[in-house]
Amino acid sequence: KGEVVVAGLEEFEASGPRDFLSLVERGQQNRTTHATEANDVSSRSHAICQILFRDKFNGKFKGKLSLVDLAGSERGSDTKSHNRQRRTESSEI
Repeated sequence: KGEVVVAGLEEFEASGPRDFLSLVERGQQNRTTHATEANDVSSRSHAICQILFRDKFNGKFKGKLSLVDLAGSERGSDTKSHNRQRRTESSEI
């Protein structure tokens, strides 16, 4: 059906804007970052945030917004002085 399945994906319900921002922050804290030559805080993991919109009264599905942040993939020349693990991570991204 063209659906993508992500192992370990979790779904949460937000009751309002504050609850939603709290969930986003929780997800951000679970991400892995390391310094590279190009970026002091390069993400080494991908992040996906899908927001489902439902009718407030009947719960009917109205739409979905998908936000995707891919891990940093610096050029090889930007990671030349990094250890083997950082270079391996970059090549796998």
